[in-house]
Amino acid sequence: MRVSLCWLAEWIDLPAPASEIAERLTASGLEVEGVECLGPDLSGVRVGLVLEREKHPNADRLSLCRVDAGDGAAVDVVCGAPNVAAGQKIAFAPAGTKLPDGRVLERSKIRGVVSNGMICSARELGLGDEAGGILVLDSAATVGAALSEVIPSGDSVLEVAVPSNRGDCASILGVAREVHALFGGEIRIPPVAATAAAPPPLPRIAIEDPEGCNLYVGRIVEGVRIGPSPDWVVARLETAGLRSINNVVDVTNLVLLEFGQPLHAFDLSKLRGETITVRSAHEGEAIETLDGVTRKLAPEDLVIADADAAIAIAGVMGGAGSQVGEATTNVLVESAHFAPGRIRRTARRLGISSEASYRFERGVDPDGVARAADRAARLLEEIAGGCSVGGAIITQGAPREAVPPISLDPDRVNRLLGTSLAPSEVASLLARVGVASSRTPDGSLRCEIPSHRSDLRRYQDLVEEVVRIHGCDRVPTTLPLVRLAAVETPPLRVLADRSRDAFVAAGFFEAVCLSFLCSADLDRLDLAADDPRRRTVVLSNPISEEHACLRSTLVASLLRAARENLAHRVDRVRLFEVSRVFFDEGPAALPREPLRAAALVCRAERTNLWESSKPPPIYFEARGVAERVLRELGHVASLRPGSGEPFLHPGASAEIRLAGLRVGSVGEIHPEVARRFSIDRPCAIVDLDLETLAGRMAAPAQYREVSQQPPVRRDLALLVARRVAAGDLLEAISKAGGRDLVSVDLFDRYEGPGVPDDEVSLAFRLVFQRLERAFTDAEITKQVERIVSMLGHRFGAELRSAPGGGA
Repeated sequence: MRVSLCWLAEWIDLPAPASEIAERLTASGLEVEGVECLGPDLSGVRVGLVLEREKHPNADRLSLCRVDAGDGAAVDVVCGAPNVAAGQKIAFAPAGTKLPDGRVLERSKIRGVVSNGMICSARELGLGDEAGGILVLDSAATVGAALSEVIPSGDSVLEVAVPSNRGDCASILGVAREVHALFGGEIRIPPVAATAAAPPPLPRIAIEDPEGCNLYVGRIVEGVRIGPSPDWVVARLETAGLRSINNVVDVTNLVLLEFGQPLHAFDLSKLRGETITVRSAHEGEAIETLDGVTRKLAPEDLVIADADAAIAIAGVMGGAGSQVGEATTNVLVESAHFAPGRIRRTARRLGISSEASYRFERGVDPDGVARAADRAARLLEEIAGGCSVGGAIITQGAPREAVPPISLDPDRVNRLLGTSLAPSEVASLLARVGVASSRTPDGSLRCEIPSHRSDLRRYQDLVEEVVRIHGCDRVPTTLPLVRLAAVETPPLRVLADRSRDAFVAAGFFEAVCLSFLCSADLDRLDLAADDPRRRTVVLSNPISEEHACLRSTLVASLLRAARENLAHRVDRVRLFEVSRVFFDEGPAALPREPLRAAALVCRAERTNLWESSKPPPIYFEARGVAERVLRELGHVASLRPGSGEPFLHPGASAEIRLAGLRVGSVGEIHPEVARRFSIDRPCAIVDLDLETLAGRMAAPAQYREVSQQPPVRRDLALLVARRVAAGDLLEAISKAGGRDLVSVDLFDRYEGPGVPDDEVSLAFRLVFQRLERAFTDAEITKQVERIVSMLGHRFGAELRSAPGGGA
């Protein structure tokens, strides 16, 4: 919201320059995002004192002046103005100053004498048309001060970010209240009373939806003459960022900016029937709004209607059929109090952000509704030549919920803030924001909340007001005395953190993607119609079609991220994400939000010219990542060929299982799916279900004494059927080996001459080590034979050759 300081100064005296006002407002919670100076830039011009004036030695019409600019050293300046004299306070622009007309002053010789700047006239500074002489300042001006502190060079506009719960600040009156709270001063509210001639005629007002509108006020003004607005009205609207339409519409916008109460003017002759109705929209009802767009309404939308149809979307935008035009002579000025939530939902669903909806959805002052209508009627009399007919037509809807007084204990205020404020100081600070208070017998303050402060509902809100006005910088710095207790971290959070550490250790970078996707992404992944990931949570008001629903898989997000990285010439992409996905469980239940982890690796076949051979297929790289991450999490999982995922290559993918449960999948993205995501090189995905893993999370590692005994290595080459998964063999060997088997790895896979066509040779490396004593050969042989026997019974494995290895 743009606030003109010149306009604000008509409501309250401003005791400080724009920069200090902006700083104080921001520190108190009303953030000023910027200060725009609309007048000439006089940042380099200072107040100077003419010490001496002599005739120029080489020119009859020039003077040589000695000027003190407040920096401790007087300088010579050549001046051609006839009214310059010693002892004057003048506007001095030293060398290097940029004048409003764009000129940059330089030290120069004028008729043989060096001039170190310029003594300026009003025209040269852009402050007026007077050019016959220099600008002479008041004798009380401080030498060396910035000229802008002595002579306001134009209006300054504050760009204020109004908080969502401070609708009372979305007006000149609201900002004036904040200035009053911080600096003091009396607020001057302009006259609002309008004349009243004869009793008010029709129409009548009927409120059929009292929960959506609890107060509706109308003022009828007859005999208005449509035309352009006065210059001062146009200037104020333009300063605030609004466009002038005509004098009637401009009056409603002017009052909106003054009081924060949105108004709307209807052409009375275009209204049908004797009653104006505030109601919910009918199913399938539509209205053409002032912007020329026909909008379809929903039953939750609130509308203003005459006998025939809706004539405005309440609190959002008026209808084209009843707008004020050149032929308008009689108008009905609407001022109402609508439910903020209803207006917010309607505005967002329809994609409309108007000055009215901006204020209604933050909340307006119900006690200011009639006042704004009266102010508009008065201005229409002055500006448009109209005449108010009767008083206000007021219709009450649901009774406004009265805000009960809030009890506030001053001692509690000091305990919360760490201050030592007396009760009278607390009461004084609250009074500056309009909260009247009185002492009760128990020493607390009974606080009455003004109608415009809908954000004050609890004693904590009042404590916030106290520290806001008192100043956070004035609160003494003390260490709080608190009792800290250890809180157990939820297992799922521990697993998420450990997963991140494991992926980072594997050389991946964490991606933080938006939690949205579009249904087209699910189509690109070839998900079946009955796939659970099709049950997405659809957003009612998405920011775009590409973000229409909450994502049910991390795969699409990582593929999009990979595409962006490849577009920026990143040759090797290694990304992971740990985040929740969402599944729609129907209208009667909340969405399910399981936690998942996914990683993507994408690279060219050869990334460096000096590589003598191609890297291994990307599937095996991803498979190794999956095994490493699971091992870091304390699991030895089984990888079964064929993941069942439609977006993975059927011959280069696997299902990850742990204790008989599916915990994820790994595999190469199908080339056709990669092409749909505009990826032209191999990429693979690791997708883990952390919710299932958390249920079987391994106990934290227990540190034990490092063994001083030598490890013993044995290599086993086993012949097994092709259908046997290597992961199942690894899991079985690990369990059979017990605690003496410290590691087992698959290091070779062979098929070819010497191996039957329906079998494959898998080589495992087993490492045994004890803590207390070394193994004998007989003990190792017995352990290995027991493992080989077990593998033979369970998997039909045969030992291809005698165990090899050694210490």
